[in-house]
Amino acid sequence: MTCRLSPRFTLPLLLAGALLTGCGPAAETNNVANATANAPTVETIEDSDAINSADGPAGRLPTDDWIGRWTGPEGLFLDIQPAPDGKPGSYALTNKDNLDRQGDYAGMAEGAMIRFTRDGKELTIRPGTGAETGFKYLADKTDCLIVVAGQEGYCR
Repeated sequence: MTCRLSPRFTLPLLLAGALLTGCGPAAETNNVANATANAPTVETIEDSDAINSADGPAGRLPTDDWIGRWTGPEGLFLDIQPAPDGKPGSYALTNKDNLDRQGDYAGMAEGAMIRFTRDGKELTIRPGTGAETGFKYLADKTDCLIVVAGQEGYCR
């Protein structure tokens, strides 16, 4: 016995098969591939002023590179050390800023500067050049820290 389907049943079966094929896994895989291909790209922007700069280990501040002794003319100096409390961005400063005075000060990082108070006056330490120190003795230096441009600076 041969089984024949009537045209009346064949057309709905073909349409149902076509609809089911369009909703199968192949279509989902294709959609996923298209979505992946059109996914937005994310651009990484580095902020050089950020506290956790990409140049150093996590938690390291740009001012941490200034730790050590910086010299000025005629025995003047600025010595920067981590503060005894161990807080990031806190520094213990020893400064001989003139021939008659040497003092200890607490410094705090603020961006790419260290802020401290000397004789009731707020001062900042920032990077600069020998020419910015105001001292002929330091004029050709490039790795310097400036406290008062043209009047007070120290170099390595």
